[in-house]
Amino acid sequence: MHPVQLLLLRQSLTVVFCLAYMWWMKIPDFPFGKREVRWLLVVRGCAGFFAIFGMWYSMMYLPLADATVITFLAPGVAGFMCYFLLHEPFTRIERLATVVALLGVVLIARPTSLFARSSTGGEEPSSPTGELPEQRGLPGADHQTTSQERLVAVGVALLGVLGAAGGFTTLRTIGKRAHPLISVNFFGITSTVICLLALGLSPALDVGQPALRWITPTSATQWVLLLTLGGLGFIKQYLLTAGLSADKSNRANAMVYTHMLFAVAFDRWVFGHRMGLMSFLGCVLILGSAVGVMFMKKKPPPPKVEDAERQINLTGEAEGSPMLMGVGGTAESVNLGRIR
Repeated sequence: MHPVQLLLLRQSLTVVFCLAYMWWMKIPDFPFGKREVRWLLVVRGCAGFFAIFGMWYSMMYLPLADATVITFLAPGVAGFMCYFLLHEPFTRIERLATVVALLGVVLIARPTSLFARSSTGGEEPSSPTGELPEQRGLPGADHQTTSQERLVAVGVALLGVLGAAGGFTTLRTIGKRAHPLISVNFFGITSTVICLLALGLSPALDVGQPALRWITPTSATQWVLLLTLGGLGFIKQYLLTAGLSADKSNRANAMVYTHMLFAVAFDRWVFGHRMGLMSFLGCVLILGSAVGVMFMKKKPPPPKVEDAERQINLTGEAEGSPMLMGVGGTAESVNLGRIR
């Protein structure tokens, strides 16, 4: 199935779970939040769609570890956006780390203009995406990723990084004016609408055919996997949000980067991928830059008088935390006392 269809099923279930949970817990401003920030929530939802689509699309042609580690570029890109748009501090060390991480992406992409060898690099082909996928224009279990496909996949993954960074910047702008679950709900609604339009209009407009169309699940196993995807997506978002809210220290932030450990393990033992030397070096550069900046980050100076209103708006958020790589790859924080 195309990633857009998977996103539709996951995000629609997220909307159902969010609406039910907010109604049950009587979350303030349920279900659409304050009118003054709704346009920002829509922007956050659109950015979040591209964030998660970028990663899911790239996983069709890249090993899971490579696709996952590229998402760790988002904190650096978000730092640039917040620096230029919100005038938040962005140190030289953070800028240098972002440049080093981009070099890691080049090692993972391995463009033919810089690397003469084949892009496969001894790695196994991508994982299967369904029965007879080639007939639907999707890579199958025995598909050998070409250099051009790898480069396009990395490009789409970088589009996802821009989406994640845009979502984070929007959330920083919204601050405490909207409950985090309302933000998650807007993301789910926006993604659901975009996916419905894409699946409905693409066949009529002959865009991305025959891959970009609705494929009805044909077995109980497919339905179970799809429902599990939606349920675990919501649970993951809630637990990740609650964890970073309960403990804003670097220990909690560092747990976000265990994504990479699971990705490497699943790549090896589930999909049978062996990471090549270039991909390994690229992952080290990206992950090392992100973790290094997190532990070297200094406590921000006291706010100026003119920034008092903005600081009140941001109080309670995970200041300086790396991107929360959950739904949409964007950072969320939540006051647990309000949920209870």
